[in-house]
Order: sequence, then structure tokens, then C-alpha cells
Amino acid sequence: MYTLVIVNPGHFHAGLVLREMHPEISKDVYIYSDAGTDLDNYMKLVQSFNNRVQNPTAWNFHVYAAPDFMEKAVAEKKGDIAILAGKNNLKIHYIKRLHDAGYSVLSDKPLTINRDGVKVLKDVLSGNPILMDIMTERHEITSLLQRDLVENKALFGGFRIEKDFPSITKESVHHLYKTVNGAPLVRPGWYFDVNVQGEGIVDVTTHLVDLIQWMLFGEAVVDAKDVELCAARRWSTDVPLDKYSLVTRLDKFPESLAANVCGDTLKLFSNGEFSYKIKGIPVKLSVIWALQAPEGGGDTHKSVMKGTVSDLIIDQGPQTGNKPELFVQPHGSADQFETVLKRAVAALNYNGLSVVKDGSRFRIDIPAALRTSHEEHFAAVRDEFLEILAGGKEPANLRANLISKYSLLSDAREQALKNN
Repeated sequence: MYTLVIVNPGHFHAGLVLREMHPEISKDVYIYSDAGTDLDNYMKLVQSFNNRVQNPTAWNFHVYAAPDFMEKAVAEKKGDIAILAGKNNLKIHYIKRLHDAGYSVLSDKPLTINRDGVKVLKDVLSGNPILMDIMTERHEITSLLQRDLVENKALFGGFRIEKDFPSITKESVHHLYKTVNGAPLVRPGWYFDVNVQGEGIVDVTTHLVDLIQWMLFGEAVVDAKDVELCAARRWSTDVPLDKYSLVTRLDKFPESLAANVCGDTLKLFSNGEFSYKIKGIPVKLSVIWALQAPEGGGDTHKSVMKGTVSDLIIDQGPQTGNKPELFVQPHGSADQFETVLKRAVAALNYNGLSVVKDGSRFRIDIPAALRTSHEEHFAAVRDEFLEILAGGKEPANLRANLISKYSLLSDAREQALKNN
């Protein structure tokens, strides 16, 4: 039986880990935090899981709220797994303290937002116990299918390498104001401080870098020397005061943001893109933050993998009913390719998949039973972490891949800052 300790939760992701119960997790959850709005909002979220009508949880929350929360969490050590999701500038230092105290750590991304933090991360990873970041996008069905099909040589071939064009592109669009777990999301004021939250180029891009490592190389090690940064840039999203107030419930910008405020508008450096090569394969990633999701829409993910036989394309937006869909674009005869594609899809370990002709390309029709929500993915990652602990052996590539991933992100940030 494992006991969870939640440390200074300032992001709703720390709550989604508790969205579902688990037979190997104690009902007693220990929360150590500063007192204030962040903790209040967190408790409302996790208590809503206990109070819901359908399949309610039954957590018993034990809360310690005081400035010395970290010292108390280390001294008492009420549990064996620490969960973190909050201020990203402090996160890696919290991880270090908890790790040294013997906690296994499951942390929201990013583990660190700069090069100094990468140095601490390397120190943490030089010892035991296990540290893992919460990579929810691996559990999205379109990502799973794209990973499986890119390995099929008859279907995909190899990566198409073209001068001045990436073989892989990934773009993620997020929204500052959106609905989570059925309610409008309230973000803390510090979320808009890039010195605390981190810039966009080191935040959501963590998922994109991770997906490429996982899709292309599976359990193989991706060392920092296997990655070559080529170019990086950053730009801001304009956040008017009225939109800031809508998201934070605060009536003015704090003094800490003054340097990036022009009139009644905050210049939020939440957007970034960079290109790099991973084991010789050229990649381009971009993350964009808009103010508010369109009616009926939400965060989106687009991904293109260019092969010598076909391209694998994840698309999401109004044109797909705002659901992520996987398309396959053959380079030769569509009629001849269809047989190859249907054979490949039939061989996959998923029930109910089918192939639908869509102009010159094909769509993989995914039944509703295989689609899970972003919120559900957090319990899936948590359960995966428990399986690793129960087996007593972490993935052989986990530590090296964390270092190469966060080294790339921090280097991209440094280059973008120089270019800006």
C-alpha cells in the first residue's frame, strides 16, 4: 500500500492525480502547503471528487498549511510518493529535498525551467529513488496509433529527409481561459509570471519533446549528445487586464509583472518554437497560447511525420469536430495503398478501428470506447508509476531521457532569449 504526499499544490494537475481511487493507494492523503488561495482552490477541486454523485472518491485529506510546509513534509514523512504540481521555478528544488528524504517523486512538467535547474536535476538523477514527470500525452489514442504506424516500414517507410524542411512537426495550441473537470479554470496570479511558471518554450513543449523520444526510440536511450539544437524563438500573447481578471479573479496586475505590462495589457511570453535534430532526424516544435478557447473547442495538438511511403498526420480543430484524428497521406496510388493500410490497422492491438477514405488520404476511424479525456490520463500515468514501483525496476532509459529532454528545453530557452 502506497501513501501519497502532495506538496504545495498550485496547479490543478496535482488534483487530477486524485480523480480516481486505486486499490494500492491509501485513502489517507497528506497535503503540505502554504496557506492561501492556491491551497483553497486545490481543496475545492479534490473535495469535488469525493462529493460527486457518480463514482465518488473517498480520500481522507490531512492538511498542514504553514510556511515551513517543506520542513514538515520531510520531517514527518507520512508517505512514500510525493506529488508536485505548482510553481515551476521552485519545483526542482522541492524535488531535491523530497528525493533526499527518500520519497519517490511523480511531478507535473516541467521539472525545471532553466539551465541551473538542469544541474540540480542531474544531481537528483544520480541517486535513488525514482523521479518521473507526468507525461499524459502518451496516453492519447492518436499518439499511440501514430507511434505504432511509424514503425511499419511497408506503410510509412523511413523518415523523409529534405533540406530546410523538418521531417517531424508538432504544434500545440492552448488557452488561458478554459473549462476543466466541468468548471471554468481559475489560474493563480503567479501563473502569468514567466520567472515562476516558465516561458512557453520550456513548458508544454516538454510533452512534444517527450512524444518524439517515446514514439521514435521506445525504450532506447536518447542521450544529450544525440540532440542538436538548430534555432529557437519566443513571442508574447497580449493579455488585457479584463481577460487576466477573468482567469485569475484578481482586479489588477501585481507589481512582479510590471516590467511586461504596457498600459492595461500584459506581454506574456507564453509562445515559443524551436527546431532541432534527434539522431539526425530534423524536428520543429511550436507552442502557442491563445486567450480563450472557441465555443465548443479546446486545446489542440497537430503532428506531422513525413515518411518515404506516406505521411502520418494528427489534426484537431473545427475541421475534425475539435477531436484529434489520425490521417494517413500516401505518396503513391491511394487504391494500392489502402490494402497495406487496412492490413496494418487490423494488426494493431485495438478493437474497433477502421479505415475511411477521405479524398486522397485516409482517416483512421477511432471508436468512442478508445478515446479518453485529458483528465483521465493523469490517473493512467499515476497507475503506470505504481507499476514501476511495484516491479522494483524503472525503465532503463528514464534518467538519460529526462536529462536530454530538459537540457534541450533549457538550451532552446537560452537561444530564444538571445534572439529576442
